[in-house]
Amino acid sequence: MDIEATTATPSAAKPYKRTFLQRWGPALIAIFGVIAVNVALLGPTGHKIPELSEQRLNARKLGEERIEQVLKMDFDPVADRKMGRSFGSRNLSEADGGVMEYTRRRHRVLGDYVHEDVSDEFSAFGKWSISLIYFAFWVFLMFPNWFLPIGRPGLALTGGLVMVVYRYFLNVFGQGPVFYAERVIIMEPLFLLFGLMLTTIYLEKMERGGLFDKIRDSIDDPVNWKRALKIMVMSTIGSAAVMNDSVVLIFSGVVVDLCVRHKVANSIPYLMSLSSTANIGSALTMTGNPQNILIVSLAYDDISWAEFALNMILPVIAASFVNTFMMFLYYGKELFPGSSGFMQNMSIVFFGAKTPEIIALENAHQAKIAANPEQYDNSGWSMWSKIQIFICACFLTCFALGYDVCVVAISTGCLLMVVNAYKHQHYDPRPDTTEYDAEGNPLPQKKMYDIDGNEIPPEEEELITESETTLTEVDYGLLLLFIGQFLLIGSFNDTGVPQTFFTLMMGGCADQMTAIPCVYWFVMIITILSNVASNVPVVQMLAATFPFATPYDWIQVSFSATIAGNLTMLGSAANMIVAFQAAKVGDRSFTSERHAPFGIPSTILCLYVGTFLLTMVHVSPECSVKLGTCNDADLNYYNNGGDAYYGDNAAADGYGY
Repeated sequence: MDIEATTATPSAAKPYKRTFLQRWGPALIAIFGVIAVNVALLGPTGHKIPELSEQRLNARKLGEERIEQVLKMDFDPVADRKMGRSFGSRNLSEADGGVMEYTRRRHRVLGDYVHEDVSDEFSAFGKWSISLIYFAFWVFLMFPNWFLPIGRPGLALTGGLVMVVYRYFLNVFGQGPVFYAERVIIMEPLFLLFGLMLTTIYLEKMERGGLFDKIRDSIDDPVNWKRALKIMVMSTIGSAAVMNDSVVLIFSGVVVDLCVRHKVANSIPYLMSLSSTANIGSALTMTGNPQNILIVSLAYDDISWAEFALNMILPVIAASFVNTFMMFLYYGKELFPGSSGFMQNMSIVFFGAKTPEIIALENAHQAKIAANPEQYDNSGWSMWSKIQIFICACFLTCFALGYDVCVVAISTGCLLMVVNAYKHQHYDPRPDTTEYDAEGNPLPQKKMYDIDGNEIPPEEEELITESETTLTEVDYGLLLLFIGQFLLIGSFNDTGVPQTFFTLMMGGCADQMTAIPCVYWFVMIITILSNVASNVPVVQMLAATFPFATPYDWIQVSFSATIAGNLTMLGSAANMIVAFQAAKVGDRSFTSERHAPFGIPSTILCLYVGTFLLTMVHVSPECSVKLGTCNDADLNYYNNGGDAYYGDNAAADGYGY
């Protein structure tokens, strides 16, 4: 966003221009560093990959036997449907093997979309032609300005429809199976986004100076780096408590508004602060993002909320510090105006040093407050703000208790709509329709007469309902964007190409993907797949490939797939929402080309630092209780809720593989 400032303030300076090496150097160093680390750990040809232990071989054997038993089972679809589909529930009895193998049975019986393997029904031509179509639209979505200027929603929907039509012709000519498009469109994220947008609209429009404006003012600060830090803290905590998509949906417009208010010439550091920390914070809890919710539902062994958070707390804290460090390092010129370099930046942060430019920013802000104190008066909470707080507290409580997030979000939006309509009807002042002359005198109301000369009484003012005004403000383009992506990704996953890529790239690490040293290579592959095929489909793919993965395996998958979303613009739905919401209010600077130079090095550092900590300290067992791969020491630990595992050091004591 290049905003032409009307006053000469430090914030209004021209954006800092980086050379190619300054812009892409950190990303290139990070990429080569990842390759070097994995070559050193695994060897250039993978010859350092350890052989499978006896316990891992036994786990693979037990898993194959369990799948064979599942495929031979009889089932009653009517009875299974009556068992319900509550969050995290296990719909099959212990007599039938507990969760068992959902990629076949759950999909067939319950109709849920969890990837069903149909790759063997494609011809080679069908697989590669679909892959080419997918990657063509992936490039168009990544760089929409390179193609027709129809925007990402139009491109995604076009790609989805092209895929549907093309799959039909492939099926007609015997080159591929039927494409069940309705199954790959996952409705829950669409319902959730609709409810969150409805809630956001009413929180913002109900009252001027109300809850929404107070939240905006709480993250405002005249000093650039403090404002970015407040955004990061708010985004991290909010994403862990609620969900990353909801946080960025609510605050994207707020961040842009703050940039306009302070006449910021480059809004990228602030938008990046919001999106990157939203993804990092969401890794902390099982309800922080859609893939975590899916993981808890698909995991063969139960994973509790507390267990999930205890595993993630150290990696998330470390990733937050790394991301903040990278933000202050890469965007130092924008966040620390007048600073001579990184060392002075740290002196400003930790020791309170100030440059003349920062002092000027603070003085200018104080002058604005003195000139217009009413605008900055945040004292007092009106009745309507208190009602908003009560409704939001109920929303968060229901969310934390595990109620259906889609129903909760839409119900909250509808409740706010009713409250807003009542306030508008009975408390808000009526709009003044009086016309005035050039001197400001009111003009008498015009009278109307019928053909017989009788005066026609004025009609009552037409009441405009809330649904007529507010539902038009919902970003239906964002919903279409996700529908198109679901169609593209779903068809691409059907080909089996992502699964084949994963299996080939993992090689001998496939059956020990979270063991050292394979875990670092595993993180790299998950990062690539999450940015090519999105993180939720990657989780579905791994559930089909490794249905009996241990709780620790899933914790590693969750952390990798979530943090990997920061690598590129298409890596996470939160990034797309930030770009879309910012563009809606006129800021189109948050693009793939500007996201990647910071996203790549920051994401890789966060991933590898967090993965190292997770391998060293975790509380989830590295075995499956339900599958029967845990030994006595594992069972004692699991049943007694003992201390955390300490990586490979625990193996000598009988823990894990």
